[in-house]
Amino acid sequence: MFFYKIHKTEFGTLIAVCDKELSGKTLHDKKLELYVNPRFYGEEKIGKEVVELIKNSNDGNVIGNNIVNLLLKNNFIIENKVIKIKGISHAQFSVL
Repeated sequence: MFFYKIHKTEFGTLIAVCDKELSGKTLHDKKLELYVNPRFYGEEKIGKEVVELIKNSNDGNVIGNNIVNLLLKNNFIIENKVIKIKGISHAQFSVL
């Protein structure tokens, strides 16, 4: 299960998605710190059907091993563009 939010911008739409259990947590390692802000990643629940929303978005920002793995399987992102923060996957992408 994921939380998501669609952000409308002058350039189109950006979808932000996080694994549900990460919402509201701060992840940090020696180089990075990321707060999984519910205002940005949303509080609306969704399952694997999030893939359909992503197809209709211009850009994306995702955090969590489950969502990143789902997007890897669906060829939205590639492994070498995924970063890890304390073992948690994070990726940003554009949908072409």
